[in-house]
Amino acid sequence: MVMTHIQENWYDWSKGWDATHPGWHAIDINMGTKNYHIEMIEWIYENLDKCERHCVWTRNMNVSSFKFRYERDYILFTLRWS
Repeated sequence: MVMTHIQENWYDWSKGWDATHPGWHAIDINMGTKNYHIEMIEWIYENLDKCERHCVWTRNMNVSSFKFRYERDYILFTLRWS
């Protein structure tokens, strides 16, 4: 899938990150000097169904944070990226 425009931050800005889907499966990835945030989002679009409904993400400096509605998506993502 060719992405024309990727949202670096995809969550409910009015609620803030912590209040957006607080019960979902969350992971924070510290990338150090390498920045794979866009590649991780591309992977999400290519591998998870309806990702904009079932996943949210944000980046703060060198940490990319993700929340997944379904545990199976969380596990797949964690196996690939952590």
